Amino acid sequence: MKYLMGVGIGMVFVAMAFGPRAFSCNYFPNARVLDEAFSKRLSISPEAQAFLKTENLDSTFLKKELFKRSKVDFDHSKKDQVPCREYLANYKSKDNSKNYDFVLEICKEDSKLVSIQKK
Repeated sequence: MKYLMGVGIGMVFVAMAFGPRAFSCNYFPNARVLDEAFSKRLSISPEAQAFLKTENLDSTFLKKELFKRSKVDFDHSKKDQVPCREYLANYKSKDNSKNYDFVLEICKEDSKLVSIQKK
């Protein structure tokens, strides 16, 4: 009984001392690739910029949708390419109104959205 009381008090103390933390860790390869591409300095090719402009897609779409809900096609990606790896990915909106295929290039210091097109 004393043990449980001590553990309970200890847990309360740890919760108060450290507080809630925003912590996320991605273990799956798909999420790791997208997170790596998003966390580095992202550049967008002129062709991709033109497509995003014609489709009225902005940086919010890139951050909240494209880099969060896409699926990387590892079979057709050049993941061992040097110096920059190239990944093919596709995005489908929840209601299937928007379907895009895109190419990401991830280098040591930065990443690039090479192309994007409607599926």
